[in-house]
Amino acid sequence: MAAALIVLRIAAVIELEVYALYGLLIALLFAFIGWRAIKILWFPLLYLLFAVPLPDSLVAALTNPLKLWISDTAVALLYLANYPIASSGVTIQIGQYQLLVAAACAGLSSLITLSALTLFYVYLIHRSNWRYMMVLIAAAVPIAIFSNLVRVLLLILITYHVGEAAAQGFLHNFAGMTTFAIALIMIYALDKVAQTIIAFRTKELRVA
Repeated sequence: MAAALIVLRIAAVIELEVYALYGLLIALLFAFIGWRAIKILWFPLLYLLFAVPLPDSLVAALTNPLKLWISDTAVALLYLANYPIASSGVTIQIGQYQLLVAAACAGLSSLITLSALTLFYVYLIHRSNWRYMMVLIAAAVPIAIFSNLVRVLLLILITYHVGEAAAQGFLHNFAGMTTFAIALIMIYALDKVAQTIIAFRTKELRVA
């Protein structure tokens, strides 16, 4: 692993160099403190992966389909609401305004951040139930995509009703914070509903 890190450092392949550095960290921990200690430290080591940037090629491959789906869905919904809207790829035309669905609106960044926060939340609350943890983390994916769809819808409506300057200013950041807050609330609500269902079914089984 150290040799791979040196080679990647010389070749200036920064994206893969970070992964080699992470692997070297795991190898050093294993060499000095053993496998049992690594099992104890599994959560901080796993959480550290969220700090590792994804390769640009992978980001592009994941982002482009998301951008297209979000733009097409937003246009379809607003068209049903009788707005003068159309799209060509990730470019949206509404009234006299033209908008571009950027990579930041495609859900990947918020998906990673929301997954990290969800992982931290479920680890604190449900660390003894790893299967339930995985279910909640998987639920963060569609929730993050949905929240970004809401963000794009808000920005389109702000642009149409208030103007492009407003949509690119404070309201742009506000829309991002609002939809991210909605996503966190949805994760929390999903957890509470699931816990209620599990508790109800457990009570039924005990009665039976």
